[in-house]
Amino acid sequence: MIKRVLLIVVCILALTSVSAFAQLKTGLQSLPGKLPHIETRYKWIQYDFDLNQEKFYIYVPANYTDTEPFGILVFLGPSDNCIAVPPGWEAVLARHKLIYIAPQKIGNKQQIARRVGLAIIGAMKLSEFAKIDTTRIYVSGMSGGARIASFAAFAHPNLFSSVFAVCGINFCRKVPRVKATQTDEYGYFSIDPRQADETKRRVKFALVTGPKDFRYGNILDIYQGGLLPDGYKVKLFDVPGMGHEICSAKILNDGLSWFEEPPPRQ
Repeated sequence: MIKRVLLIVVCILALTSVSAFAQLKTGLQSLPGKLPHIETRYKWIQYDFDLNQEKFYIYVPANYTDTEPFGILVFLGPSDNCIAVPPGWEAVLARHKLIYIAPQKIGNKQQIARRVGLAIIGAMKLSEFAKIDTTRIYVSGMSGGARIASFAAFAHPNLFSSVFAVCGINFCRKVPRVKATQTDEYGYFSIDPRQADETKRRVKFALVTGPKDFRYGNILDIYQGGLLPDGYKVKLFDVPGMGHEICSAKILNDGLSWFEEPPPRQ
């Protein structure tokens, strides 16, 4: 009798899991249900949302099945609507076995708290709807979205293992102005030093820019005067002729390949 009850419970759990996975599809959709539990919270991040009212654009590669865990690439655009994968990226996502998710209404005019919060909640909720390798949850973005991506990784390095930052980056302290041509204050914030150390230990940063990007100097200053000398795991992709624009599929592939390199032997 006990064995029969256990078998029924296992079958119910299996069917529930399959049902959740079956809901996952490419397109604009909600990820309803309960908000995920987040043990460590920051006052400057919004964690509480009505998930029935929030939308995410999700791209599920054709080679995804429920039998093998995929990673996640969270993408944060500079505008409110992001309902497509950047050109050419689909094949790279499939090659690296990543599901793409882009929260909506998180453009540069939205509050930082909302933008960071939906990146975190989106990644955690997607993990409930798909078979996910939680060691491969990456956060990416373009321009202001890239700056928000770095915020998210510094706040929750236990969630995001890598940052793919295109034409934008923020850092946890001011750096010397050497190559920046813009006169505005750019690219820094304050965070607990212990949190910065945890980020340094856990997270890889890929910075993508080029000489025609108007933030080129700012990004080089943060790379050369912050991330690199402070000992972060960082790689610069200085793309000849690139402006303030989304990068090519090749650069994405190169960045993801670097993320997935095994750590050097001690």
